[in-house]
Amino acid sequence: MTTSDIAVRKYDLLLKGGRVIDPANNIDGNFDVATSGGHIALVAKDISPALARTVANVSGLVVTPGLVDLHAHFYGYGGSILPDAHCLPEGTTTAVDAGGAGHLTFDDFNEQVIAPATTNVFALLNIAGEGMVGEPEQDLEGMDVELTAAKISQRPDVIVGVKVAHYMGPGWEPLDRGVQAAEDSGVYLMVDQSPIHTRPMDEMMLEHLRPGDMVTHCYALSKPMTDINDKVKQYFFEARERGVKFDVGHGGGSFSFRIAKAAIEQGFLPDTISTDMHRNSITANLATMPETMSKLLALGMDLPTIVKQSTWDPAQAIGHPELGNLGQTVPADIAVLDIAEGDFGLVDNGTSHRVLKTNKRIVCEMTVKNGHVVWDKNGRSRDDWSTTPPTNPMI
Repeated sequence: MTTSDIAVRKYDLLLKGGRVIDPANNIDGNFDVATSGGHIALVAKDISPALARTVANVSGLVVTPGLVDLHAHFYGYGGSILPDAHCLPEGTTTAVDAGGAGHLTFDDFNEQVIAPATTNVFALLNIAGEGMVGEPEQDLEGMDVELTAAKISQRPDVIVGVKVAHYMGPGWEPLDRGVQAAEDSGVYLMVDQSPIHTRPMDEMMLEHLRPGDMVTHCYALSKPMTDINDKVKQYFFEARERGVKFDVGHGGGSFSFRIAKAAIEQGFLPDTISTDMHRNSITANLATMPETMSKLLALGMDLPTIVKQSTWDPAQAIGHPELGNLGQTVPADIAVLDIAEGDFGLVDNGTSHRVLKTNKRIVCEMTVKNGHVVWDKNGRSRDDWSTTPPTNPMI
């Protein structure tokens, strides 16, 4: 290879021949994607392979922005997982830890998990000061508005919202304190709260949440949006009209095919798709981003909408519009997905695990993070083994 050959190779990586779905930029068609210096350099119809140092043939595959998972667990919870090991092989380049840390434990979370990760890890700060360690989410005295807001203001680069969850007491105090901390910090709030007789869902969504706040586990049996006749309850539509957002948060016990199917057929789609990924949800339900997306595809949602709710919409929700898209000069975070065809069984959860048979499953083939190929299931970006040089006779 001559010096002139190297000079004209202005792209580091070229993904050639895939169907690019980039909802943020209204792209859905056959395009090539080139990266340079860790950023998206060009999305165009036919980029010459001679211009790239590495070329990966992704014909027949779907190329999207790196997936953005708004609800996962990496800290403070017995089922916490490591982000890189469980996100990057699934095309997820950005993930949000949903309340594992509170203002008292965030610095440890940042040092132990966020800082070392290749995955972009953000945090929803739990209104409970210690986060999810033990049972502190029941400690009302530890839910401090001022200290929570102060910690968010100290680290707005990684703390993107407030989480309120699992409180078993009778009143609205934890939620109202969480909302106030979010209001004081200019961020959104995510709530995971099953209804009890003193805390009904309609009152929560219509009186306590603000526009932009988010209800996770939207298709869960524990907080059913449908009635006994499979009709979506009217107050869910009213809450959506108020601007309340609804997140999937699949998890190990929070996704029902019956509820999701009925809601989708009645036009109540989620606003964002997320996994609530932890040890149990991965082993029991394969609650990854591609698998959760596969379930929604099998239930009738179209692929471009699913990609939008897995990339651009969550990126905007966390206030990071540089993510979740393939615009020129943004970080080169990319997922390459195979819409595999076959005889598959997808499993939900709730009162028990039930299977939905389908002929399509979304599988991650490649993940690119900051321009580097960090997952390549079938070696599409690698040289053939036959190019291996002979062993050194001096060794």
